[in-house]
Amino acid sequence: MQRSRVSIMRRQFWLAAAHKHVDFEGNAAGPVPFAMSDILVRSYRLVARVVLLQAGCAAIVASVFLMFKGAHQALAALAGGLIVAAGTAVLGWRAFKPGIAGGATLMTAMYAGVIVKWLWFALALYVAIARLKLDAGPLLIGIVVAQFGYWVGLVRLK
Repeated sequence: MQRSRVSIMRRQFWLAAAHKHVDFEGNAAGPVPFAMSDILVRSYRLVARVVLLQAGCAAIVASVFLMFKGAHQALAALAGGLIVAAGTAVLGWRAFKPGIAGGATLMTAMYAGVIVKWLWFALALYVAIARLKLDAGPLLIGIVVAQFGYWVGLVRLK
């Protein structure tokens, strides 16, 4: 009889823990979340931070071109920066898609993300230069400045 009562109490504890938070008596820190890994949330935040920094860098370089060169060059610089930001978003989406998985799955996802990113770059640069006839100089400067936003976004400050 005692064994079944302990078994029932364990089962109730794990069902309650899976549903919300585990709360131990005398715990001064409050409820403890059941899921201990926040890697998915952190990875999505990283991608969002990097993409927003790249878009911000693209807007800054486009405004500089608008002030000193003109609207056509500013549009080219903005397009270059946004091409890089969209490529980073695609890479992040594809690389973090599997979530928590084995090494081979994560490596495959990362390689697939890089391939999709480079295909996006090739297609977007073709459209920007050949079809839309944007200036190559401001376009490349926008790409380089947005890449600087990528490097800044990967720095983690505590």
